[in-house]
Amino acid sequence: MRVARSHEIRRAHPGAGPRRARGAFTLIEVLMVVAVLAIIGGAVLPQMTTAVDEARHSAALRDLREITMAIERYRMDHNGQPPTLIQGETLVQLVQKTDADGNLGAGPQHIYGPYLVEVPPNALNGVSRVFRVNSAPPASLGSRVGWVYHPASGQIWAGLHAGAVDLASVQASAADEQ
Repeated sequence: MRVARSHEIRRAHPGAGPRRARGAFTLIEVLMVVAVLAIIGGAVLPQMTTAVDEARHSAALRDLREITMAIERYRMDHNGQPPTLIQGETLVQLVQKTDADGNLGAGPQHIYGPYLVEVPPNALNGVSRVFRVNSAPPASLGSRVGWVYHPASGQIWAGLHAGAVDLASVQASAADEQ
């Protein structure tokens, strides 16, 4: 018994001519797939950008809440006085041990804190620097990086400058403003 091959079967049907085997995609098929992928990408990319921005804002709000809660815990331990000492662009009274008067140290009288392990970086611009302002609320947050702190009231805000920041220029501008 002999097994018929596919080309013999095709010839057995009337009107069936020889067909070529499909080996590759045509240029039109490839272009159609690329066009469909471009349309899908064009619809999805703005949504991804929005999701990334929302995630950054959410992380900044989370860190702002964490810092605010640390300031409030400090105030409860120190008779309502907010931390006022900024050294090395950080609120050192939140990240080190203090006594009842807010003095830094490590002896047995320094029983309060630390309230934070470190001041977290602002998720909008990646800077953890704490900048002191003299008015609450500050006049502008859009050009600020890191955190903006008003020591007299104990209020803190997130600097809203978005994107990559050159830390050398930030430190130079901080020196100019002080």
